[in-house]
Amino acid sequence: MTSSLFISSVIACVTCRPDPGSLMAQAQDKAVLFMLAALALVFAVLFYTIYSFARRQKQFAASQA
Repeated sequence: MTSSLFISSVIACVTCRPDPGSLMAQAQDKAVLFMLAALALVFAVLFYTIYSFARRQKQFAASQA
């Protein structure tokens, strides 16, 4: 229930959205979800890179001591 409410809130807004049953509206909904997925992937890679750098720095500091 909560996930369906979340997904319905991220689809295209009413101002620029055509008839909900049309192919254009379905394409807009999928485009928004695709952009969110792409953004999530970019952030995941960024956070993993930062985590990896921190882990390597900790290992390097431990080997120097």
